[in-house]
Amino acid sequence: MIIPKYVQELMERARYEYDRCTANENYGVGYTVAIRKATPYAQAWTLRKEAERLCKWANRAAGVEVAHILYIPQKTHYHEQSAVVTIFDPVMKHIEQFMPENARQ
Repeated sequence: MIIPKYVQELMERARYEYDRCTANENYGVGYTVAIRKATPYAQAWTLRKEAERLCKWANRAAGVEVAHILYIPQKTHYHEQSAVVTIFDPVMKHIEQFMPENARQ
């Protein structure tokens, strides 16, 4: 599977999420990640576009719906904000290698 550069860069900002959105039916331990904004000054709508693009790519790559957005901030705050996204296998097993080592533990 060929992983686009923008997906690799998004996954470099991702970490596994174990606390938020656990009541959502699409939550999955080991599949749900929080992707933070590129900088504290990035806009919330930019993060939304990045998360939507990631999900569209993952669904296209798998051929079925494997990616779901669980949470995206609606209002920009100039500190760390993140989107919560679930991406199931087979796509997640290919892209989790781009996550930082400390985020995978």
